[in-house]
Amino acid sequence: MKRFSLWLLFFAVLGIQSALAQSYRVKGNVVSKTDNEPLIGVSILQKGTTNGVVTDIDGNYELQIQGGDATLVFSYIGMQTQELKVNAKTGILNVVMTDDSQMMDDVVVVAYGVRKKGTIAGSVSTVKSEKLENVPTASFDQALQGQTPGLTVIAASGEPSRAATFQIRGTNSINSGTTPLFILDGVPIESSSFNALNPSDIESISVLKDASSTSIYGARAANGVVVITTKRGRDIGNAKVTFRGQWGFSQLAGNNWNLMNTAERIQYEKEIGLDLGDDFYNKVKDIDVNWMDEVFNNNAPSQSYELSVNGATEKTNYYVSGGFFDQDGITIGSSFSRYNLRANVENRAKDWLKLGTNTLLAYEEMEQAEDGEYTLYAPISASHFMLPYWNPYNADGTLASQNEGEWTGTGQNPIEWMENNPVKHKVYKVISSLYAEITPIEGLTIRSQFGADYSHSTTFMQSFPSYILNNNSGSAGRASTDGLTLTITNTANYHFNRDNKHDFNFMIGQEGVNYHYETFQVVADGQTNDALTNLSAGSYATTWMDSTTDYGFLSFFGRAEYNYDSKYYADFSIRADASSRFGKDNRWAGFWSVGLMWDFKKEDFFKKYDWLTNGQLTFSTGTSGNSSISNYEHLALVTGDSNYMGETGLTPSQRGNENLTWEKLWTTNIGLRLGFFNRVNFTAEFYNKLTTDMLMQVPVSYADGGYGSYWDNVGAMVNRGIELSVDADLIHTKNFTWNVFANASFNKNKLTELYNGIDQYVDSNVNMYTVGHDVSNFYMVRYAGVNPANGDALWYTKDGEITNVFSEENRVLIEGKSFVAPWQGGFGTNLSWKGITLSAQFSWMADRWVYNNDRLMDESNGLYTSYNQSRRLLYNRWKEPGDVTDIPRHGVTPQFDTHYLENASFLRLKNLMIAYNFPNSLLGKTRFFDAARIFVQGQNLLTFTKFTGLDPEVSSNIYRAQYPMTRQFTLGVELNF
Repeated sequence: MKRFSLWLLFFAVLGIQSALAQSYRVKGNVVSKTDNEPLIGVSILQKGTTNGVVTDIDGNYELQIQGGDATLVFSYIGMQTQELKVNAKTGILNVVMTDDSQMMDDVVVVAYGVRKKGTIAGSVSTVKSEKLENVPTASFDQALQGQTPGLTVIAASGEPSRAATFQIRGTNSINSGTTPLFILDGVPIESSSFNALNPSDIESISVLKDASSTSIYGARAANGVVVITTKRGRDIGNAKVTFRGQWGFSQLAGNNWNLMNTAERIQYEKEIGLDLGDDFYNKVKDIDVNWMDEVFNNNAPSQSYELSVNGATEKTNYYVSGGFFDQDGITIGSSFSRYNLRANVENRAKDWLKLGTNTLLAYEEMEQAEDGEYTLYAPISASHFMLPYWNPYNADGTLASQNEGEWTGTGQNPIEWMENNPVKHKVYKVISSLYAEITPIEGLTIRSQFGADYSHSTTFMQSFPSYILNNNSGSAGRASTDGLTLTITNTANYHFNRDNKHDFNFMIGQEGVNYHYETFQVVADGQTNDALTNLSAGSYATTWMDSTTDYGFLSFFGRAEYNYDSKYYADFSIRADASSRFGKDNRWAGFWSVGLMWDFKKEDFFKKYDWLTNGQLTFSTGTSGNSSISNYEHLALVTGDSNYMGETGLTPSQRGNENLTWEKLWTTNIGLRLGFFNRVNFTAEFYNKLTTDMLMQVPVSYADGGYGSYWDNVGAMVNRGIELSVDADLIHTKNFTWNVFANASFNKNKLTELYNGIDQYVDSNVNMYTVGHDVSNFYMVRYAGVNPANGDALWYTKDGEITNVFSEENRVLIEGKSFVAPWQGGFGTNLSWKGITLSAQFSWMADRWVYNNDRLMDESNGLYTSYNQSRRLLYNRWKEPGDVTDIPRHGVTPQFDTHYLENASFLRLKNLMIAYNFPNSLLGKTRFFDAARIFVQGQNLLTFTKFTGLDPEVSSNIYRAQYPMTRQFTLGVELNF
């Protein structure tokens, strides 16, 4: 026994010596992937032991490894933990750590869930938070322009409080809605809610475009779906506190201003026979007012402040933020302010139970300048009408008041009118969801979510009695609006895997939506004191109205997903929807989709091609629906606002149609995704969309009940297109990175069927729907120019002959000139050198046409000569035989023809940003800051276009006194604690 103990001791000592003999050292450097800066204090631990070190101030480390092969665990607050294998031959191991927030790059938000990137068959484009959080605007929507193929984002107005308009893959309907469905954290919202959201609170935006990704939303998904996901707390140990502030100013993005100055106006008046005499002109010749400068402010200030706290414990993660945003508009009487709070909290109460909430509270104040109509008092239209020798101010800088007889112009001094007729709006907004998830068995998740979108809006209008136009009798009005959308969603999801080859995921769900809206308005006149210009001080009511409306959806849906060996993917979805907008016999409809994806890069015969790092082929087909009409169109209705000899009466107001039902869309999509050298990613997609049973207001004779039209399911149209996108890391070294990206899309629209077998229908004086053609083509008389012999205007007849007689009978479809741009896209670049980053993003639209009605007013050629006119009338109009020009002689007034139809294509430098990230080595010495960044940026810096209006980005096919887009400059700081 003694001898055995000695032998045991001998072998133990020999083993220890052998282990010591196998010890070796590993050293290296650890940097951040975001900025290539060294990371201080990274923990490096030999897995399964207590052997470890931390990096020094330069990010360097050196560790003695005991034994043979080992695994090192690299961990750092705010970074993804990495496990790397080492052995005696390793020697030097340099590590690049990825920001924990970049884990979201590997996840794509889809309908009712998330999926790992590269595992979905559907067409989904994602915009991440870094593209959104620093936008110098009230809303995130403008930041999406040009970011993803197939998504059209047009700013309806440059006013800070107005939301942009969205379209995905063209126009799918004539009269029914063409706006996508917007989902915020599982709650459907309207685009009017965008201004309530702080862009910095958004984690990602997913644009769902094809049947595989949208059909699960069924009845509301015909125009695509935009899923907005806000930020969550992350497992980063200590809470992360972020402060962000921005300060800047706005100005006009364009300067296409071609109206006459005083000298030109005097010369013009003399030439056309409006000579007011030398005595008058001697008095005004030194007055030269540029009304664009009077109406538009080229130094409209803006400021924003944001503070957020996010973190996580073993049981709870949280993201809490608050912010203030304030921006003056560039015109008189426009401004926007917002206060917002957000709390996203999730708690794992039990191993099988998770509870959470996503809640937004916002309060907004705004003033909105009148635009879109021609009036003498509205500042934007008035800037065209006012003559340059009409000065809105006195010599001492005070307003030229009509009360004192100081205003010498026609009509009102628009600046004084705005000050005496203020309109102010307030909005109180709550968007909140509460949810619970249980996992009763492994792989099965049951989730129930209740969501609410509530807004209360008020408007207060005043017209002061002291204003001379009111004759000592003022007016005041108040309006109040309440809208509430309640949503309940229940889903059960079961996921399991067999033999690490067969992966299954099944989901069933139910959803209900209830919407209630009510509004009232009262206007009272007769106030006699400016300080008491409110409703109660009025002597009588002049206007009153109220309205209430409701609708509801009820839905049941399911989805099945399968993939074999991570190579072959298939998904199937089905949904049944019922809508209160249709009669009981046509309320329900069913929708479905099939999606397939082949990851051919993972096939054995492709593995040898190292240069190809990704290769996927996708196919999807399926249906969705559209019910975007008013809530009671299927009903025959009466109205009670009729008056007969002083007695209130009831009259028919709507014909109704109980056979009305869903508009249906069938979409087919083919996609190819390629990756090269782990540096370049390319995507191409081809789609075909067929709309049938289009919801349309069908015209009928007024003799048929006096209605003029009724809603029906008629007609069909097709949208076909291609989308291309590429993203490339051209250079990626320790100190320098360079990325470029670009996307482009083409869409072709064609109307294939109308109602009652007809081939053409004239909708307005600029539109005619024609089978076989684009629904957005213009229908007008073609302008042929000016007869150089006598200055007459010339037009083409329907047959192509030239005539000097204008007749609407000669209107024709203007081929190839559509309001909806067939071509659009964006491109940009990101460069980073040490702590300095530069990013630029461009957006563009091509072959988009708009009727410039402002030119008709400014080049009226005798129709509106009492107001200011374009200098082209002075220099370019026909004056004598032989003149070659496009403006006829004075007195030949313009007509609604193609003369003012303009190409509104544009290329715009949407955003340019330069930022500096302070090095971690410097911040580490403060023991306070985790990160710090300073940046300057410009929005809409450059615009290249042939359009002669103030801005080519217009949401209507007729450009009319629109509030133009703004160019913005901001300075910002971001601090992390």
